[in-house]
Amino acid sequence: MVLSKLSFASLMYFFDKKFCISITDRNAHFIYVNNNFCELSGYTAEELIGQSYNIVNPDYVPERFREDALQFFTSGEAWQKNIRAIAKDGSPYWVNANIIPMLDESGENIQFLSIDSDITARELTNEKYKETLQNLHNIENALDYSSVVAITDAKGVIAYVNEKFCELSQYSSDELIGKTHRIVNSKFHPKSFFREMWNKIENGEIWQGDVCNRAKDGSLYWVSTTIVPFLDSEGKPEQYIAIRHDITAHKQAEEALEIALQNDFQTTVKNLQNAIFRYTTTEDGEIVFTLFEGQIKERVGITVEKLNAQEVVHSFTDKELEAFKNYLLAAMTGEVVQFELTFDGLSFLVYLSPIAKEGEIVEVVGTAIDISQRIEAEKVIEHMAYYDYLTGLPNRRNFQEQLDRKIGNAGEGESFAIMFLDLDRFKNVNDTLGHHIGDQLLIAVGERLCDCVQSEDAVARLSGDEFIILIDSTDKEQLASIASQIVEDISQPYFFNKQEIFVAPSIGIALYPNDGEEYSTLVRSADTAMYLAKEAGKGTFRFFTEELHAELMEKTFFEMELRQSLEKGQFLLHYQPQFDLKTGQIKGMEALARWKHPVRGYIPPMKFIPIAEENGFILPLGEWVLKTACAQAKAWQEHGFPPLRMSVNMSMRQFNQPSFVEDVLKILNETGLHPSYLNLEITESMMSDVTHCEAVLIELYNAGITVSVDDFGTGYSSFLYLSKFPLSHLKIDQAFIGELSKSNTAIVKAIIDLAKNLELNVIAEGVETEEQETFLKQLRCNEVQGYLYSKPLPHEEIEQLLRQKL
Repeated sequence: MVLSKLSFASLMYFFDKKFCISITDRNAHFIYVNNNFCELSGYTAEELIGQSYNIVNPDYVPERFREDALQFFTSGEAWQKNIRAIAKDGSPYWVNANIIPMLDESGENIQFLSIDSDITARELTNEKYKETLQNLHNIENALDYSSVVAITDAKGVIAYVNEKFCELSQYSSDELIGKTHRIVNSKFHPKSFFREMWNKIENGEIWQGDVCNRAKDGSLYWVSTTIVPFLDSEGKPEQYIAIRHDITAHKQAEEALEIALQNDFQTTVKNLQNAIFRYTTTEDGEIVFTLFEGQIKERVGITVEKLNAQEVVHSFTDKELEAFKNYLLAAMTGEVVQFELTFDGLSFLVYLSPIAKEGEIVEVVGTAIDISQRIEAEKVIEHMAYYDYLTGLPNRRNFQEQLDRKIGNAGEGESFAIMFLDLDRFKNVNDTLGHHIGDQLLIAVGERLCDCVQSEDAVARLSGDEFIILIDSTDKEQLASIASQIVEDISQPYFFNKQEIFVAPSIGIALYPNDGEEYSTLVRSADTAMYLAKEAGKGTFRFFTEELHAELMEKTFFEMELRQSLEKGQFLLHYQPQFDLKTGQIKGMEALARWKHPVRGYIPPMKFIPIAEENGFILPLGEWVLKTACAQAKAWQEHGFPPLRMSVNMSMRQFNQPSFVEDVLKILNETGLHPSYLNLEITESMMSDVTHCEAVLIELYNAGITVSVDDFGTGYSSFLYLSKFPLSHLKIDQAFIGELSKSNTAIVKAIIDLAKNLELNVIAEGVETEEQETFLKQLRCNEVQGYLYSKPLPHEEIEQLLRQKL
């Protein structure tokens, strides 16, 4: 195809606007760059023209470029590659380059045209994701190296143990997984000890304590234990992670200390791993150390002489020194003291035990235990407990404590806002592209949210695709501006593995203290507003108001009443006859569900059917309608009335159930109604999945059940599929019959002609006037139903009508 000058110009205009374009000579010197290239690289055209390509790519090697170019261009393949470049300000950026050789008349390569796409955002996201995975891997390695780790479910059943657990307990992982920690219970602690522990962790709190366990060979060992509950979306524990450190040596040291007090104290303590020290006070109240021994002594370089000469005081602040002196003096008064201190990069747990003779404290014996590894592990645990493992953002517990503090410190007149954010269509991303892409998307969304509010601490991930944001403002105009910016930024495309992904947020905004004076109420208000934003069309935001809340509560109560209505016997069926237009005989009945509320009275189907479709109640309701209608049709036959076709509407959810045909046949078998007297009405939208629809319709046809298309003309149906599907009737929607305008009459005529050609019967519903009846007779419509003949009636009144027609 030859491009016209106009189409060629349009094409070049599109390329120039969409891509970064550059042209170099055969020696890779720039002879042309467009505006997009300049904006991405940070150079002006004047700075680039005439310069070598390595001005933006220091890794460029001319010889390698010529070899690669020769390989690609002689093979006739297009040369496409990802290139990492350096902008003028030193920042990296990435492009997907498509390089095309430009030849002269003799076929010699004289220039290169490069059409580049900016892929910087995708590459940075990949790097961030790799960094996150590496951090998690490092945390896992750190814990496995230094700690005993176990993970249990909410009931305490062990789901995971690391090698250190197996090594210390002498059980294999197969012997431990599936059991509870009773397998290592030493019975050293009373039952109240574990009751207190469970009470704390079941409330979502972190528990710490020392536990004596029994190994497989019967020996006892001690572990310093920290248990962190992991909470579900409702704030209830669903897993526990227990991180322990072997402190058996410390406990043995304490026992050895008691023995040492009765024997040769100094000889014994020199071989202990921990530091052991003694001190007393002079008449002037000055502290004098008389002993400092233990293996730690060599590591920290502290002696009794240095302590008494106060040569180590420079390592502490005045405030710390004052606190240490108070601890030491408190022990000399008879108080057992415990505290932590940091010295020379190490952390120690110090115990002070007063020694009394004849009722008077004569000296204090102390131990200093190296807890550096435990402190580091606690930092890891704290991060795991308070920050989201995937995005690195504060988690639900962190945000709640942060908000509780803010509320507790809020003075009179202080106010702020929270935004509750949920991603629309996120489930589709996970289902179609996988959780790996879904995780990358959540990381990218978290980063964009932090950019929008200029703070990582203000953004938290609650669970799944739910985020929450704290804003120090209640100015609605400002909040609306921030929310609009978030919607716009989050809705921009994301690129992962050459996939372009779109999601949009729905945001609910609640103000403190107007919309709640404590955490749960405020978050619930924001969540309510977010739900209403979704109902408004998604990709938008809503402020919480009492009116919106009342509207949502009304809908919630309505749904609750709807779910209870069936078992309370509030539903009944009305039946509308379908008449043969030529003979006037009743050919069939359409079963219509009616809800008779004890207080509200009759509730229109248009109000409860959409809600039933949305929340899944349509499945039990549809089953009840089908069973009741079939039973009624059979009862009329047994009472001597002529057999009639019973038409029952099917919902999309019913039709798509894997057991749909099986369920219909089961109901026919239970009620005793022959399949030939059942007609199922489906809509055109159910025919969109052609393969599924055809398979279901053939099964129904083979079973002897007829199917008609309801509300025909309001949707979209391929005439080809209509001709292939085993259908019996087309029902013309009453909207076309109700107003016989010129266009509507043409549509009705076209539907009837189509049905005749496809050898299908036509039912016109909503017939209310003789004019409409005359029009339909002229077009040779087969059947009619509507208020001109009979409104929908309960079964008792239908029976009276049937007797009149006999």
